[in-house]
Amino acid sequence: MKSKNKDSIKFPLTGYVVYGITKFFSSFKSLSFLFDRIETRFLLNDINKLDIDRPIYITGLARAGTTIILEMLNNHPFLASHKYKHIPMPFLPHFFSHIADISKFFTKPIERVHKDGIFVTGESPEAIEEKFWKYFFNNNHNEEISNIMSGAISNPKFEQFYRNHIRKLLINQKSSRYLAKNNYNITRLEYLLRIFPNVKFLLIIRNPVNHIASLVKQTRLFIKLEKANPLLIDWHRITGHSEFGHYQLCINTGDNELIHKIRRLWKNEKTDIKGWAYYWSSIYDYAMNLLETNKKIKESTLIIRYEDLCETPSETIDKILEHSELPLHNFEKIKKYYIRHLHKPTYYTPNFSSQELLHISEITNATASRFGY
Repeated sequence: MKSKNKDSIKFPLTGYVVYGITKFFSSFKSLSFLFDRIETRFLLNDINKLDIDRPIYITGLARAGTTIILEMLNNHPFLASHKYKHIPMPFLPHFFSHIADISKFFTKPIERVHKDGIFVTGESPEAIEEKFWKYFFNNNHNEEISNIMSGAISNPKFEQFYRNHIRKLLINQKSSRYLAKNNYNITRLEYLLRIFPNVKFLLIIRNPVNHIASLVKQTRLFIKLEKANPLLIDWHRITGHSEFGHYQLCINTGDNELIHKIRRLWKNEKTDIKGWAYYWSSIYDYAMNLLETNKKIKESTLIIRYEDLCETPSETIDKILEHSELPLHNFEKIKKYYIRHLHKPTYYTPNFSSQELLHISEITNATASRFGY
């Protein structure tokens, strides 16, 4: 979609239709759950035959490279994932997929709202499941309390719904394993491990200077886009994407005072980079502490540095496949494609002052060194 203003986005008629459907079903949750039960009952015989085997969860702070890994693995024939076409009615992964396919909804590639060179269609993989977490866990997006979900947490209603939902997705896509990307899952690894003992985690990290530059760029872009298109504020809210923009929320890793400090720093343009540096460190310090104290989490997790993916793609992709227990068979062409095309972003470069670089270094060095930076 082209626009005279590069910092705005023009909504086509179909965009407003999708927003309207999404808004309707988000407002009437009971109707969404009713349709879910109908679909589940329709597929019950097939659902009962399926086990959820080694689901793969991609996580990490936004802008770490999680989307490109999701897109790559989505091409593996063993894996099923949520698609853009599921956004209007995520509770019906089977029925709504057929409706979208028949209507030929969203077939023309467009650059996603992030304006990062990634083009998507209705069949492109997307982070959808956060809506479910928001529905079943009331304080899930409350940054004033810890967002850590330990293995001691139990929510039978969510777990039954979630397992059935994943199975319906597998049935629809004729696949054997589930693939999901969700940045917020970074504080839910223990809970997910309890639900799925054979889970595979892919933890994505990026060097702090480039990562923070991308976070700052994306935040400023979303603020501009939402000012020009207020509808986007509500869109991001109801879809559960709160990493950027006016509805931006922090992931609280258990330190309320640090969250308040980050918020104070973000309010001032002269100190917002320091705020992002503290936030980056809080997320990845938490992740590394968890890996060092929980043997099962460590065994289930592969750390992927974004730079390694770009600079040594063949070896890094092999590590991903090996850890995820995915065969290379029927994936050779995809691997070769990404080996040729993976590269560091060229549409922007960090533009920090020497003082800002010093702040990033002082705040993040200890954490970054734990990941080999």
